[in-house]
Amino acid sequence: MTVTLAFYKGRGNTAFQRFQNGLIRSVTGGIYSHVELISGAALPGHCSMCLSASGRDGGVRQKRILLTAESWDLVLLPMDAEAPCQFIRDHLGARYDYAGLMLSQVLAFGRHNPDQWFCSEICAAALGLPSPQRVSPQFLFDVVTWVNRKVPALGSDCVRST
Repeated sequence: MTVTLAFYKGRGNTAFQRFQNGLIRSVTGGIYSHVELISGAALPGHCSMCLSASGRDGGVRQKRILLTAESWDLVLLPMDAEAPCQFIRDHLGARYDYAGLMLSQVLAFGRHNPDQWFCSEICAAALGLPSPQRVSPQFLFDVVTWVNRKVPALGSDCVRST
């Protein structure tokens, strides 16, 4: 079994989404502005059942998302997906944590509200990482690819572990 994380590198469809994604990338110093934990099979170019927290959707939710290679990078982790997926499902409906995002990512205070989540925070918590409120999408990507100790092959959007 594996856990698949999908990291968003797209720009967004509206001016506000482009601004929001650009701001997150600028503040966190990375190319990713969002992350999803995938429940079930994940194939680039196909809709996948994704779990995360989204400001656009109001908080923690489960949603089918089309994962295109132009907008998403997938990372496979060699671990059972049941517990991480269930962790996020247990928090479905929790509000999006705008204050926590600002206080932990922008101002580095490390604030965490257990009733509210942002995307990389809930994915990091689901994976059992310490201090998940300090984890940005780019930092989570860096951690999981380091753990896998694999460099993506040229032209590949998936990092696979052995």
